Amino acid sequence: MEWAKMVKTGILVALLGLVLSLCGCQEKAETISNETAHTSLKPQLELVQEVALGGVAENKIPDVTKSSWSYGIPFTKPVVFPDGKHVLVVKVAKMTLFDTTTGEGIWEKATYGGIDNYVAGQDRLYLTEKGSYGSPKEHGYIICLDSKTGEELWKYDVQKDLKPIVEKYMPADAKISYCCYINLAQFGDKLIAKGYTGWNVGKNSDKVEVLLRLDQNGKRLWKIESHGYPGISAHSKLQLIGNKLVMGTYTYGDDITGPTYIHAFDINTGKKLWQFDIRHEDELAYSDATDVSVTIIGNKIVGVTNYGRVYVLDQDGKKVNEFLAFEPVKHNDTTICTNVWGDKVAGFGDDGLVIAPSKTVVKGADYNAKAPIQHPEAGSVMVYDLDGNLKWKFRLGGVATNMSVKGNYLILGTAHNEDTMDYNYCGVYAFNLTQKGKGKEIDVTKESALDQYIGYYHTDGAIIYGCLDTSDDNKVICATTWPTRVGTEKHGKHSLYMLKIK
Repeated sequence: MEWAKMVKTGILVALLGLVLSLCGCQEKAETISNETAHTSLKPQLELVQEVALGGVAENKIPDVTKSSWSYGIPFTKPVVFPDGKHVLVVKVAKMTLFDTTTGEGIWEKATYGGIDNYVAGQDRLYLTEKGSYGSPKEHGYIICLDSKTGEELWKYDVQKDLKPIVEKYMPADAKISYCCYINLAQFGDKLIAKGYTGWNVGKNSDKVEVLLRLDQNGKRLWKIESHGYPGISAHSKLQLIGNKLVMGTYTYGDDITGPTYIHAFDINTGKKLWQFDIRHEDELAYSDATDVSVTIIGNKIVGVTNYGRVYVLDQDGKKVNEFLAFEPVKHNDTTICTNVWGDKVAGFGDDGLVIAPSKTVVKGADYNAKAPIQHPEAGSVMVYDLDGNLKWKFRLGGVATNMSVKGNYLILGTAHNEDTMDYNYCGVYAFNLTQKGKGKEIDVTKESALDQYIGYYHTDGAIIYGCLDTSDDNKVICATTWPTRVGTEKHGKHSLYMLKIK
């Protein structure tokens, strides 16, 4: 069949030399142009505009072979409006609102030294001022802007809530690791913020957090304070089901900071409603640490530990089911693991769970230690039902850094392969979640896979964490790339990609 011939050709071009990798069936763009030729198995994902965002100073190009290589880099972030017609591109010195159809700038203004997180409504934008690595920070603002003009409507200083708790609990000899990191979530007219400051005393880590609800005018309605781990939340997104605000937490080890948990708060009052404790499973985990990410699927709350254990809870925090999504493999005497973190967990429909595990790690070794083999689930995306049945799996080639599940579509932004340092699979992948799979692992050499896998766009460089955003229906996708290096070898450029699903 003609489709089969096209697929086989794409694989020979894009996948040569990668064992079992089933992605990247599209040629690289050679220039910044709307008219650059691309080929694709299913050309449903197309480039609308690419905008050059300027040079990056040499000392801001991170070496991805180093531990914590992304810390402190002021990455450019895109904020897509719900209707997809505009995107706000936030750089360190300025922010610019672009039309996503023409690529033209609408307004521009000075920014606040970069942002950590954001949420966008149709009329308002909420941005969190970037926190500070390794040093104290006087203020930490949530800024509300009029999306049409960029005018600042109000700002709220989270530091006024955090600072007194830091002064109460942080020892004089402590070294701040991160000051005033702020997460945001918006549920209709309800704006929720979580602020965090952490520090180290020797090898021991500690933190304080505040959970806040603000009204539309920036007035605080309630506040919850927390000291220590597991605390309020870590990598888990803030989720809402009914009137329950739900999130997962992080612990360095059950014997160090206690077991992690999923917990829920009343969004109207801030009252804690329940807590579901999760014990660490050493035989599954890369290290003593446990992280749990939470998503909402239908009327269920689903928590996924970093080492692959999935818990399905009802709205009262009672366990309905549990299963294992992935597990370690043995290579000679070495235990090979992978992890899934934070927003690489998402739900869809009444019974669909998407998980995108990250890189391969060697149990008991440094996180960046070279593994003798790649974990079979590292750098892939997997879809399960809530009974624990694997519906399909797709190997990405690069690591998923961003995931968005909205409407019928799954969108993934990827960086380089963190095991092989291969940059051939940086880009945006799109899947149609409404289609039924025919087999547990999608094989792009077979026509049956083409119903779910609907497109891939190769970007010149890595899409870093937090550098992809989408419209409410996931049909408009904006991603920014940032130059990185492997030792002295540089990869990628600083650009904004505006894409759409046809």
